Amino acid sequence: MNRFRRPGQIVFWVLGLVFVFHVVLALKAGLVADEAYYWTWSLHPALSYFDHPPMIAWILWLSTHLFGTNRWGIRFPSLLISVLIGVFLYRMAKEMLRDRWAGLWAVFLVSATLLFSAGSFLITPDSIVILFFLLTLLSFWRAIDRNSGREMLLSGLWFGLGLLSKYTMVLLGPLLVLFLLLDPRGRSWFRRPSLWGAGALALLLFTPVILWNSQHAWASFRFQWHHGMQAHQMAPLDGLSDYLGGQLGVMTPIVYLILLGAGVVAGIRLFRTPSRPLLFLWVTSYPILLFFAYSSLKAKVEANWPVEGYLGAFLVTGALLAEWERRPWILRTALAGVALGIFANLLVGLQVFWPLLPIDPNVDPTGRMAGFRTEDREIRALAESLPEDQRPSAWLVDGYSNASLLKFREYGRTPVYEIHPKRPFRTTVLSEKEARSLVGKPVLLIQNGPGGGFYRELGDRYGTMRFLGTLHIPRRGARDQTPILEQDVYLIPAFRDGLSREPPPPLKMF
Repeated sequence: MNRFRRPGQIVFWVLGLVFVFHVVLALKAGLVADEAYYWTWSLHPALSYFDHPPMIAWILWLSTHLFGTNRWGIRFPSLLISVLIGVFLYRMAKEMLRDRWAGLWAVFLVSATLLFSAGSFLITPDSIVILFFLLTLLSFWRAIDRNSGREMLLSGLWFGLGLLSKYTMVLLGPLLVLFLLLDPRGRSWFRRPSLWGAGALALLLFTPVILWNSQHAWASFRFQWHHGMQAHQMAPLDGLSDYLGGQLGVMTPIVYLILLGAGVVAGIRLFRTPSRPLLFLWVTSYPILLFFAYSSLKAKVEANWPVEGYLGAFLVTGALLAEWERRPWILRTALAGVALGIFANLLVGLQVFWPLLPIDPNVDPTGRMAGFRTEDREIRALAESLPEDQRPSAWLVDGYSNASLLKFREYGRTPVYEIHPKRPFRTTVLSEKEARSLVGKPVLLIQNGPGGGFYRELGDRYGTMRFLGTLHIPRRGARDQTPILEQDVYLIPAFRDGLSREPPPPLKMF
């Protein structure tokens, strides 16, 4: 075989090229609102946070201290993790399946999906949890395959760090137990202290999140349970079709159908011919996809939620594709799916910089990535045009998304705060101490416009407001100059501390 067709070398080049592509996107594309919001967490280190466990904040604190408060400092962790995901998928195929070509197929598949491509340069809890999910799988497999108590304890470490990254990591625990019950050799582990020690270690690592929730009326646990399982936002069948349609989109259609088809084929095969590695990978992947399909009957499931379920599915599918080398139509279909996915990723990447596709700017998710720099610049120009005694000491913003992005853009220049929040635990919120420091000083109030009602909701509790104008921000470089952002800007010449006279905000979670 030609040395350039060795799967390890192909994996090296695929991961290298994909990494370069994502580095360009990470350095050039503006932050999305969630990225900026997670960055604000790193400014307020805590045991946990309202929306998610604390790992992303801790990692961003370290990364921004190493590389600075900029896009590279915020996105470096996701870039590094994206390479590690490919490396570990290939490594797991070699160790578990004894098939390097299965590992190559897994790398092809993960590189061809929009969901994993976005997570390779945008920093989110998903970017972090999938690393610990894979490490847990690898260590747990090594433990049962090598009869190693040390590896079992190591899997508990990774599992605990995964729980500190995102709550969905908890789904893996019951699936690992299910595998041990289904595997004849695995049942003996229930009599071994290392298994229970791994569970205790994971629980110990998760203690900060439990403590934070106990101090905040269990707000995060309650919010996530309602958000994921009880928020009836659409009819059950509509929710299921929305879930399946979303997965078709973010996983790219052919790849998604191949993953599902491989799951069915592997499931049937396991009934006929037991395979320990295949059973392990199937049990720790496809039930997660089924769980979120069930959840979609009760509440809206966001497209990224099942992300951990695809990791084992990539390896299951890779194993089957490596076996089907004598079925050329299947391999051609798989290669076509990979090619289509890579083309879609390239197209989306180009759309970030040059809006080539004729998509409504208000619908195109890449448009807002290019708009907040212009918005910040225009707000700052408006502020600097005021008389010197009226130039604002701070910006007060409607909503945590806008507040987070403007806070990032203005970091080191002008303080930016969210005011009058719906949920009081946000890290963007103006505190009583900060409000007292602004008393008597001019501030800007920025609300979603045009003609938004937020300023009427506030009344004069923070001072008399003077309307300065509405900013209309179009997509930079787009032929269609329809505004993608519109902001009403008001001046409060002398800020009044309205927080101290207000009752504590209600604990609104839903």
